[in-house]
Amino acid sequence: MKKISQELIIGLIAIITILLFIWLFSFLKGNSLFNSNDRYYAVFEEIGGLQESGAVEINGYKAGIVRNIKFINDGSGRLVVTVGINRGYKLPLGTIAEITPETVLAGMKVKLVMGDSPAFHNNGDTIESRLVRGIFNTISNDLSPVIEKADRIISDIDTLLSSIKPIINDDLKNNISESSRNIKSVSYQMDTLIRNSGENISSLIANLDNFSDMLQKNSEILDTTINQFSAITSELSDSEIKSTVHNFNAAVKETTILLEKLNTGKGSAGLLLNDDSLYTKLTLSLEQLSFLLEDLKVNPKRYINFSVFGGKK
Repeated sequence: MKKISQELIIGLIAIITILLFIWLFSFLKGNSLFNSNDRYYAVFEEIGGLQESGAVEINGYKAGIVRNIKFINDGSGRLVVTVGINRGYKLPLGTIAEITPETVLAGMKVKLVMGDSPAFHNNGDTIESRLVRGIFNTISNDLSPVIEKADRIISDIDTLLSSIKPIINDDLKNNISESSRNIKSVSYQMDTLIRNSGENISSLIANLDNFSDMLQKNSEILDTTINQFSAITSELSDSEIKSTVHNFNAAVKETTILLEKLNTGKGSAGLLLNDDSLYTKLTLSLEQLSFLLEDLKVNPKRYINFSVFGGKK
């Protein structure tokens, strides 16, 4: 038995490697060398970014792949998409090949909308086609305002940064650093103060708790006291204080009227206070009366003449 030469072994290994590479490349594209499928064709004015090896779905189930995409050589720019469907799926007449987004990021796929005819397409037939544009228009309309707003915000930020840039100098940086150090120092002092006053704070909180408990325990007494104080206030308001205040106000008004009359010279008292001539006459009369009394005291016989035994008057 002849030995297999080394060159033959290397050749066989190279052939097997090439075949495996071809199979792997075909498998990654979605093709299978061992499974046969039916091919159908669909003509599109535009495919919206559909790629070869894209999924072909029937009712949400992947039933095949996009095998080939090429232009029709008639100058129209239309494209022929070849779809491979696993055997066992019959396409009724009226079936439509619809290009729709698979996901927003995953790209496009071919969705087969099954017809309702009792007859079926044959392998190699050209089926109806359409491109769903609604989702692209919706996304574009929704994103356009957002993009415009983002552009304005970016422009405003750029303007703001341009305005702030001259302000940020070495002095400002030093001031910010100094402020940061001061804040750090204050924070450290506050932390130290709180740490040193921990017992006092705990005692204060305990006292507040005790005071709260005391208020809660004596709430009934406090309610009674408040009610009694309210009753006393009500009694005072219903007592004769109002009448007394009213009488006092009336007396003040009458006094004011009397003073006005005195000031204006009305009545005897007003004339007495405001008439100077009356004051002068009264003064003169008092002076004459004083002289009379003094003369009466010095010369009583001039005014009074009497005798015990009788005599001339």
